[in-house]
Amino acid sequence: MFKLTIKGISSVCLIILSIGFLAACTGNASGEGDGTKQLKIVTATTTGAYYPIGGVMASILSEMDGYNFTAEASGGSQENARLIDSEQAEIGFLGADSSYGAYNGVEAFKGNEIKLAGLAQIFSMPFHIVVMKDSDIHTIEDLKGKSVAVGAPGSGTSGKAKIILEEFGLTFGKNIKEQYLNFKEGADALIDGNVDAVIISVGMPSGNIQELATSHNIDLIPLADKEIKQLIGNHPYFKEAVIPAGTYKGVEKDVTVVSVPTDIVVAPDLDEDLIYEITKMLYETNYEKFIGSHSSMKESTLEVAPHMSIPLHPGAEKFYKEKGVLN
Repeated sequence: MFKLTIKGISSVCLIILSIGFLAACTGNASGEGDGTKQLKIVTATTTGAYYPIGGVMASILSEMDGYNFTAEASGGSQENARLIDSEQAEIGFLGADSSYGAYNGVEAFKGNEIKLAGLAQIFSMPFHIVVMKDSDIHTIEDLKGKSVAVGAPGSGTSGKAKIILEEFGLTFGKNIKEQYLNFKEGADALIDGNVDAVIISVGMPSGNIQELATSHNIDLIPLADKEIKQLIGNHPYFKEAVIPAGTYKGVEKDVTVVSVPTDIVVAPDLDEDLIYEITKMLYETNYEKFIGSHSSMKESTLEVAPHMSIPLHPGAEKFYKEKGVLN
C-alpha cells in the first residue's frame, strides 16, 4: 500500500500551490482571468511609421471597457496579412497593394486569397529609391545589373519593389540583384558599397532616410511621367506623388514618384459594434491624438479614411455613413 509521509504531503501541497499560482498569473497576464479580451495590432519594424502609430492606437483603444490592445512589430504588410489570416492578430497595417493582392489572391498572394476587411485608409507611402550622390544611377532603367536592397522579406516594400521593377523589365534574379534587407541593413550596405541602391516605401519624412542624409550625400531617383502612367494603368492602387525639395538634406529638387496608401485592415469576423466603436474612437473621440501619432498622419482625414482598396468592415462602413463621408 502506498504511504504518504508528512514530508511527501508537504511536497505535494507545494506543487499544487505552485501550479495554482502559475495558472493565476497566466490568466492575469493574458487578461482572460478578469474577462478582458486581448486584441493585437501588427505594424512593421520599430523604425518605421507604422509602429508608433500602432502604439498610439493601442493606447486609445485600450480605453474601451473589456478590451486591451497591444501593438507589435512585424515584418510588414505581407506578413501582417498572413498573421490576420492565421488568427495571430486582429488588426494590421498594410500597403494598399498588399491589401488588394491579399483580398484578391493576386501578385504576392497569387492563388491564396486572404479574408480581410477595411477599417481606414491613412497616409500614402512614396516609393523612395535612394542612392549615393556620386552614383551613376539616375533613372530606374539604370538599376539594370545593379545590386539593390529591396526591403525585408515579407515587407510591403519588397512587394512593391518587385511589382515596380518588373513593370520596367527589371526581373529579380535575372537582370537585377535583389538583396532582402530592411532599410537600416540596406543603408549600411549602401555606405559600405555592397549595394548600389536602397528602396523603401514609407511615409514622409522617413527618419531612416533623414539619418542617412545627415551623415552621407544622397540622392533620390525620380520616375518619368510615362513610367508613372504605365504603373497606375496596370496597378490602380498606385498614385502619383512628389517628394518635395528639402525633405531630405542634399535633395534640392522635387522628386516625382509613385505612392501607395496605407490601409488599416481588420479580421472580417470581428463584431460590427466593436469595429464601429474602434472607428469612432479613432476618427471622432480621439482624432487629434490619433493623427498626432506621427508626422505622416497629417493627410489622414475622415474624408480620406473610407476610400480603401478592399471592402470596408460593416462596422466601419456604418460609422462613415453616419458622418456623411460615404454614400
